[in-house]
Amino acid sequence: MHRQQTMVQGPLISDFPAVAVLARRGKIYEASSAFGEEKSVYVGRKALNGAQTGDLVLLRRAGRGSGQVTRVLGKSSSLESVMEAVLAWLGVPRRFSPAALGQAEDAARLAGVEDKGRRDLSGLEAITIDPDQAKDFDDAISLVEGPEEDEVTLFVHIADVSYFVVAGTALDREAARKGVSVYLPVAVEPLLPEVLSNDVCSLRPGAGRKCVTAELVYRLENGPGEAGPEAAPVLKNASFYRSLIRSRARLTYNMVDDFFGEAGGGSPAVKGIFAWSAPRQEAGGDGSAIPDGARELLSRCRSLAGLLRQARHKRGALAISTFEPEFRLSDSGEIIGARPRPQSESHALVEEFMIAANEAVARFLERRRSDCIYRVHEEPDAAAVDALFDTLADLGVPTPPFSLKAGTPDKAAAAIRKLLGSLPQALSRKQQGRSAFGELVLRSLKQARYLEDNLGHFGLAAPAYLHFTSPIRRYPDLVVHRALLKELRLEKYSCSRLKLTEIAEKCSQAERRAAAAEHLGDDIALARLLDKYLFEEGWDARFDGEITGVISSGVFVRFGNIYEGHLPARSLPGDYFALSDKGGSLVGRRRGRAWRLGDRIGVRVVRIDGLRGKIELEKG
Repeated sequence: MHRQQTMVQGPLISDFPAVAVLARRGKIYEASSAFGEEKSVYVGRKALNGAQTGDLVLLRRAGRGSGQVTRVLGKSSSLESVMEAVLAWLGVPRRFSPAALGQAEDAARLAGVEDKGRRDLSGLEAITIDPDQAKDFDDAISLVEGPEEDEVTLFVHIADVSYFVVAGTALDREAARKGVSVYLPVAVEPLLPEVLSNDVCSLRPGAGRKCVTAELVYRLENGPGEAGPEAAPVLKNASFYRSLIRSRARLTYNMVDDFFGEAGGGSPAVKGIFAWSAPRQEAGGDGSAIPDGARELLSRCRSLAGLLRQARHKRGALAISTFEPEFRLSDSGEIIGARPRPQSESHALVEEFMIAANEAVARFLERRRSDCIYRVHEEPDAAAVDALFDTLADLGVPTPPFSLKAGTPDKAAAAIRKLLGSLPQALSRKQQGRSAFGELVLRSLKQARYLEDNLGHFGLAAPAYLHFTSPIRRYPDLVVHRALLKELRLEKYSCSRLKLTEIAEKCSQAERRAAAAEHLGDDIALARLLDKYLFEEGWDARFDGEITGVISSGVFVRFGNIYEGHLPARSLPGDYFALSDKGGSLVGRRRGRAWRLGDRIGVRVVRIDGLRGKIELEKG
């Protein structure tokens, strides 16, 4: 669903505004829904519980048409308070019990304990690569040549969270209930307490850390560094074990992109109209230059990652560009800039290595018939593909042959792959943006989910896939670690199929809940950033934009590369506009003028709802 098209329903809400904004109406107080469409209720003076006009509050029913404040979240003008309200409205489990916090503190004391059988890799060159403002680093990489000629060995080191979080404890139960960490622009609700997620399980530079390592030996068909068109790394051997590592450098995506730019002729930076302009620094977390050993490692990693990516696309993995914002915060935590999240070479490098480790663990556990949780993405539904192709054809975008009558999941999958292979060239000829069409294709596919059975992963073209690489942030990864260590006879763990089914379903729900919270949080932060910009620069500013979504009431437009707003059909000049039969455009009833997905359009901002993150536009 389009980001601004439909407001997600919060689990706390039925017909009552459980998360509300308080306003005074004469001698009475009125609480109106903060994010939903529920009717307002009255709040008596004795039911205010200290709340004041303009406060965001949690309510409970106090009678017909009335409510009682149970908690004051803060002022609706405060972004931090609004993020608290978003988490409450969507029912994100918050904080930790004293028992769980106590267990985390006790577990953290094990960080320095020597373990029998843990392999010491602290002498190996290892680095982490994360966003500039990340605080938890749960994966590190190493790469060496050998053991044989024309071979390289990739080490993917993942924080050994299962060592610190014992199955069945209060800490484990609360992590399972959360399912996933939730990252909002100025707030984080972590899966695990900070003493674990930001400290002993975080692979900080210079600190010895307990990990589970995937050691992957690849044979390079054309030899090291010879990335010819037919080159394909062949996984010769995969082994897994508990390890002790010591990261040499905490690198950021920006630093690595800059390094690759120097080495490879430059990599273009993606910037929005309100993007931050501070110069990048090729520096470690303490401001020092990238160490020579890390530079050499990055060069080796770049070559292997490129070959892996080439091979993955050749086997049919999808390449779909989507939009996500990335925020820059001041030292005090204030949002001071935003830009589209780059899909750069550094991101691709880390992604390829994490995918490789996830696939290797999945194949190992599947061969062992181990009970675990897979990450599955089923082949597309033939009817959905047929509807997508109809919409694209209506927009003048060529599509491969496909028959719904003879459509099977295999044929639908093949048609989607052919479409994505030809789409960039087709859009380039029509001078239309790629992001809107990529999101349209993505919405036609089935959602990836967690499942106790392996159904393969269509998007990655992987016969077996799971999540192993982020146990700090995702509970399914922790379950996979336990299953892997059980197979390696390094940990005792038992989980019934019925329990795995329950965990998989709840984690899928938690992932969708987190995505809804993060999307809403992003929209709110962007709306407030835009409001600040227009206050300083003037509301008559005109922006170039691209139509990214079409519904009966109007079109959605992304403008300034980073913002998105709704342009109502009623405000489009010169005609009365209605949704086309295929749903890809608004068409004038009298003159036939069409506004289509991917079209360029100039807009001005009419209104900003900073609480709900909605922006209303007019044609400019």
